Amino acid sequence: MRDSYDLVIIGGGVIGASALWNIKAQGFKGNVALFERGDALAEETSAKSAGAFRNLWGSRINLDMCNYSIRFLETFEKDFSIPIGFHKHGYLFTFYEKRWNEIKAYKPNLDAAGVRSELLSPEEIEKRVPGLKAGVSHMDPDIVEFAGFEPITGGLFGPDCGSFDPSAAAKGYVERTEREYSSSVEVHLRTEVKRIEFDNNKVKGIELSNGRRIGAGMLVVAAGPWSMQLLAASGLRDDENLPVEPLKRQLFITNLPDVPGYEHIPLTIIDRGIYFKYETGNLQIGRADPEQKPGFDQSPSLAYYKDEVAPYMQERIPAAAHCNVKNMWAGLYSMTLPDHNGILGQHPSYPGLYLANGWSGHGAMVAPAAGVALAELITQGSYKTVDARPLRFERFAEQDLVHEEIVI
Repeated sequence: MRDSYDLVIIGGGVIGASALWNIKAQGFKGNVALFERGDALAEETSAKSAGAFRNLWGSRINLDMCNYSIRFLETFEKDFSIPIGFHKHGYLFTFYEKRWNEIKAYKPNLDAAGVRSELLSPEEIEKRVPGLKAGVSHMDPDIVEFAGFEPITGGLFGPDCGSFDPSAAAKGYVERTEREYSSSVEVHLRTEVKRIEFDNNKVKGIELSNGRRIGAGMLVVAAGPWSMQLLAASGLRDDENLPVEPLKRQLFITNLPDVPGYEHIPLTIIDRGIYFKYETGNLQIGRADPEQKPGFDQSPSLAYYKDEVAPYMQERIPAAAHCNVKNMWAGLYSMTLPDHNGILGQHPSYPGLYLANGWSGHGAMVAPAAGVALAELITQGSYKTVDARPLRFERFAEQDLVHEEIVI
């Protein structure tokens, strides 16, 4: 370990790993170090995510970020010599009548952005997802009223959406960077950064948890939901810190519904934001808890599945009544409170401090674009591939938020 580096990256998830590769690939000549407090790369939020990607978005910035990222991921296995489980199984959003009329208005925006998408009828949705019943006539009227069920009126399908393994991608980024830039790149695992040091607000270096101080000319903070704590410990005021909070999100692995054909389903979003996809002979199911309190608790709850997921899943797909939980885990979203979108770029008050945080559940899928955008900003002073200015930190004070309508 050197006494100083030209650039330090804090966080070894897929965002930090993408930044590492892209910064060197963009021609950065200085010494770069990545610090990860865990025993391995990408074992926290990257590993615990659903690993899904989509280019069905309402905002141009998310469309552009994800379009680039999907194209990059398509050839990742060949380019980085590592399998990442990349598979385009599609995404299918389902909607009630009022929301469906709003969503149909976004179809021209998707077409203009070069995104392939289809508007599906209830009958077409039922063909895509075996056992799903788009209507409510099969449900008990009291349950329909109590739970607020409505008939599914339409669906938005994206054939170029799918899944990949973010942890494997992070490993691929780092291993190739170490191979090709071994003399100027270091990766330090089990090394926690305690705080960032500044000199007149300019990045000066870092202090590790063992007390050692390391100099740094520039710094990228990509520590996921722990970034806010790090910045607070480094002296940033509340109004200078990230407006982000950690929120627990849970995933459940069950057996498949008692109906054939599930190995071909798209990732499907139904009532109450429940989403599910085929996962190696099983079903992966998730639902964001609207009542979840902020915090770092990552303990999964079987009771949550039984009370808040299974009942709605089984009403919409009666064959899912036989889906029993075989495995479950929880991870953390870094939820940007003002608009639920990422924060990318240099901090306006701290020269040399670059942020890549607050992705609010879609960090893995934008990692390729976030890495290349950050690298261009650092090495060339502006964005070239994707104009990421809408994600700047200053947007909160300017009240220029990102408005996203197609969300889970």
